[in-house]
Amino acid sequence: GISALCYAIIKFVPSPRDVDLTNGNTWVFVIPMAAGLTVDALFQLPLLQCNDGLCWNEDVITQIDLLWVLLSGLVVAFVFTLAFRGVLGIRRCYWGAALVVHAIVAYLIAKALPFLTKQLL
Repeated sequence: GISALCYAIIKFVPSPRDVDLTNGNTWVFVIPMAAGLTVDALFQLPLLQCNDGLCWNEDVITQIDLLWVLLSGLVVAFVFTLAFRGVLGIRRCYWGAALVVHAIVAYLIAKALPFLTKQLL
């Protein structure tokens, strides 16, 4: 639990000296992924994992959710491959990837809100 959280914070949370905060990729891709990984690592702590019959890994973020995120990442990677080969425009590819990332973030936040409100109250 605590080791996963520490690992996520140390390895995946970007520090201002390591990333260019003026680059749009940082805000569109890096920060949402780092935040998601850190939140997930936080809820691996035994103290926070289950609350009032809801468990983070079984009820909130399920294996199906993780598989959809993985599939989305693979599709985005493939679309970028097509863009780099000149089949698709790179601008369209970036906008599509940003839409996918933010759709995933919105979906996971919507699924996690009931769990998070129970944790906070």
